[in-house]
Amino acid sequence: MTDYEERRFKLTLFCMDSYSKFSDRYGYTTPSSVLRREELYEDDINGICTCYDILEERLHQFDFYSLHTHTESFAKMEEIIWCVFLKKRKKDFWSYNNIHKVVATEFIKNTSTRWYEVFNLIDFTLHCLRSTHPQSIEFQKIVDSFSDSLNKTFLRQDLAYRVVNSQIVEITDKQEIATIEKALTVSVSVNEHLTGALLLLSSRPTPDYRNSIKESISAVEAICRSITGENSLKDALKSLEKKGVVIPNMLKQTYLLLYAYTNDKTTGIRHALIDSTETPGFDEAKFMLVSCSAFINYIEAKKP
Repeated sequence: MTDYEERRFKLTLFCMDSYSKFSDRYGYTTPSSVLRREELYEDDINGICTCYDILEERLHQFDFYSLHTHTESFAKMEEIIWCVFLKKRKKDFWSYNNIHKVVATEFIKNTSTRWYEVFNLIDFTLHCLRSTHPQSIEFQKIVDSFSDSLNKTFLRQDLAYRVVNSQIVEITDKQEIATIEKALTVSVSVNEHLTGALLLLSSRPTPDYRNSIKESISAVEAICRSITGENSLKDALKSLEKKGVVIPNMLKQTYLLLYAYTNDKTTGIRHALIDSTETPGFDEAKFMLVSCSAFINYIEAKKP
């Protein structure tokens, strides 16, 4: 694939993905669909296999332009996966006409392969690649690109996993999802804000992390104001005790600081962005969504 063809392919992938989902437009997005874990659908599998396809192309290019033209980096990786990861005989990897088996993508596509076995394979692949040509900057750039492609696929598919330091890391868990789901049932106003936070977090291809955070803290403000009748979160938090909702002062101060974070001009959450260095990303948006949901559940439980 030429550089032009690769750029065109990437543009096509972006254009195909740049649409608004029906579920996002009409409010059917749920926490478990935004932060999906312990499952892989067919389109997830296709996306992951495409990452391996692109890796194969780039390794072929690396072999062609490197001094060691006799090497077949992708085939060698597949052979290691075959012998070490799958524990198969090396003799069975190569056929009589020197054609090798297709290993990684066939394993991923196999319907009997469990979701976690796919991630085990990705982990192993990254470890294998990092151990190959460790002194070659160009080769390691290809590995970095593979990791980046996987992360973009996981993000696009709403999978709750990322490649961090060449390892698959889960970025959420079922307790966090349950926390959000419980908070969604507290009241209509809280549901409206948390649903908005979820939709903005899951909007593809351009999630709106800043406004997702704004909606999360607005959900806390909604429940506090509904209890106290105050006009701001700051005043509402201070007045909760008068309404029988007693919160330890340090915990109260923590959420006042979170509210202050959303008002910080460097984040661009409630004000125009003036410094991109503090622009919130997925991690900050997810943290605020889970933390605000937990606090809402806490307040609801403390109500007399």
